[in-house]
Formats: sequence, structure tokens, C-alpha cells
Amino acid sequence: MFEEFIQKIADYTNNYSVLGIVKLVVDAVLSLLILFFIVKLFKAKTHNKWLYLVMIGIIIAVLAIYILQMSLLLTIVKFLAFWSLGVLLIIYSTEVRRFFENNFHNARTSAPSVTEAEKKELISTLIRSVTWLSKRKVGALITIERDDSLTGLIEKSIQINGVITEELLTTIFTVGTPTHDGAVIIRNNRIMCAAAYLPVTDKYDLPKSLGSRHRAAIGMSEKYDALTIVVSEETGGISYTIDGNINQGVSIEKLADALERYIPVK
Repeated sequence: MFEEFIQKIADYTNNYSVLGIVKLVVDAVLSLLILFFIVKLFKAKTHNKWLYLVMIGIIIAVLAIYILQMSLLLTIVKFLAFWSLGVLLIIYSTEVRRFFENNFHNARTSAPSVTEAEKKELISTLIRSVTWLSKRKVGALITIERDDSLTGLIEKSIQINGVITEELLTTIFTVGTPTHDGAVIIRNNRIMCAAAYLPVTDKYDLPKSLGSRHRAAIGMSEKYDALTIVVSEETGGISYTIDGNINQGVSIEKLADALERYIPVK
């Protein structure tokens, strides 16, 4: 058994030639890196944009392995191909579904339909509403749709589809109403729904001071490009999330700047 193994190494390295040994070392190092990458991939959820990079990287790696005929890597690829595909589909079912929706279905919104004037009025309404909610420590979760379609979440919530006003937005979050829990989703200058349940982040290293609303807002920003505003029920503090990051304790002025930066127009 051992002699056969030694013979295989000798054959693979062309009787221990310099180029053969270099090829063996590169093969072994790449094999370990691929195994390490797969383990890390299984342990962490990823934002949708990373799915493109993963797929491109896998395609490039497989092509390079076959072109260079690295037997060790070929063995690993053949062994893991079937099982890894099944495990990845299970672990990343949400990301895979959204990937195909974005590319083969209309999972993107149509072009934004708010003008500069409508955007200015929308920001003004949001700022007045958030200020009112914050001063009275009324918890709120407000998600603003950008490019990624949120139709799937909207359809599972309480339908409103009304023009956004300060009175409507603040009433939705009044304690004791059926719409108090969950989020409102805004598309263009309309409140599409209330009591929407957003995907909660899987991060475990977040501060304990962040409650369910904050975790939902972070999870939303990890899976979609939407901007979500959070008003804390305990402190009245204002936060917003975008691109998987949370900005805590922001002032009304900084929130207005973020809305100006991230709300798209025609």
C-alpha cells in the first residue's frame, strides 16, 4: 500500500523532477485552500452579491484544475461535486432562489417612479414621522424598497397601498393596533403594506442592546438592497441599515442625509 503510494507520487512528479515537485506542492496547497474555503462557506450566510463571486470562482477553479491536470484536486472535485451541490442548495436555498429570481424572473423593481419633488416630499414626511415616533418612544420599523423587489414580503403582509402621510405612518405604529408589530414597506411614495415580517440576521456577535427590530433590519439589509429605519421602543433612538451594516444613534440630520443618498429617483 505504502509502496503504491510512493510510486504514484513518483509518477505524478515525473520521478521527483523540480517541476513535478512544484506541481505537487501547488496541488496540495490549493486542495487545502479549497477545503478551507468550503468549510468557511458552510459556516456563514452570504449576501446575494457574493453568490456571483462564488460561482465565478468555482468555474475558474474547475477549469484550471482540468487544464493543469492536478490529480489530487481532480479527485477532491469529483468526490465533493455531488455532495457539495446538495449541501449548498440546502444552506443557501434563500440566496439561490433570489439569484434565479433576479436573473430569470422579474425580481427587480421597475425604474423608480419618484421625481425629485416627490423624493423631497417623501423625505420630509419620513423625517417628521420618525421625529414624532422617536420623541414618544414608539417602536417602528420602516423599510424603503430600492432596486430589489420586495413583492414577496409585501404579499404576506397587511395590504395598504396608500400614499405615505405622517398621520398614516405614525398611526400604523401606535401601540395596540394590529399593525404595531412588524415593518411597513414603502415603494416609491406609497406605503405598500404594514406588519411585514423581515428576515432576521444570523449574526451572533451583535451587541445585546439590539432588539428584534434591529436584528430584523440588519437581516433585511443582508438579503436585499433596501434601506430600513428603526426607532427603538426602549430609548427612542434612531438607526438605519443598508448593505448589511447598521448605523446606530443617528441624528435626524444624518438620517435625512442617508435618505437623500439612497432613495432613487427617475
